[in-house]
Amino acid sequence: MIPLLLTTLLLAPVQSEDTHASFRGGAWLARLGGTVADGGAPISFETNIDLHDKEASALMEFELEPIEKVHIHCSFFDFGTSGSGSFNGNTTYGGVAFNDGDAWSASTDLQSVGIHASFDWVAPYKASNDITLTFAPVVGFRWFGIHTELERSASQERVIHQTSFTSLQCGFNLAFRWELEDRVSWLDAVSLRSEFLGGTLLGNDGGTVFSVIAGFNFEFSPSVAGYFGYRLQELDGENGAYVFDAGLQGLCVGGQILF
Repeated sequence: MIPLLLTTLLLAPVQSEDTHASFRGGAWLARLGGTVADGGAPISFETNIDLHDKEASALMEFELEPIEKVHIHCSFFDFGTSGSGSFNGNTTYGGVAFNDGDAWSASTDLQSVGIHASFDWVAPYKASNDITLTFAPVVGFRWFGIHTELERSASQERVIHQTSFTSLQCGFNLAFRWELEDRVSWLDAVSLRSEFLGGTLLGNDGGTVFSVIAGFNFEFSPSVAGYFGYRLQELDGENGAYVFDAGLQGLCVGGQILF
């Protein structure tokens, strides 16, 4: 996969204009959902324990177009949540028995950084220079760092897991762009971009991963833009008896600098 990617980049046409790049920073209003298990029945973050509150998480992205129609995209997010309450159900987690009504406290942290390359070589629709629709295959890697803690408060028995996975992903994105600078005085362009990626988790006992991203960009000037959209990130990773089958989803909003 890596030699193929490098060969494709080397053989692609050289950008005739200046290299385009953008930096995006904002917040991902994400909720944690799914289950976690360690030797017993899976524990739901939504029903057995309540770690489902919306949390504002840092989201940063950088995109570069080093050569024509090839985009290199890097992104990073940092999510964390914690809570406490009364356990619903009965199970064993890491050798600790949790019974209905037991007091618990827990936290989950998920960090990730990824790099992907997309190839905008297919343009099925182009009504004019102002309206374009492109389709692009995407390949890349993403690293996940996961830290979970769950404690039975009465006995102060705490189970801590810290693990990481690297994923090889592929998929596609669709981008629609409408140039508006001749029609709207305060808005240069608006674009809609959606992306779907799926792949395999490498490291420990492996697993699967997929993500969905969809959002709008509003370019107010050649150098400033705003965006909002939706992001879903799911992963099912295993490390021995420990299984993290969960993900994040929610709205994201922020600003973008174009250069």
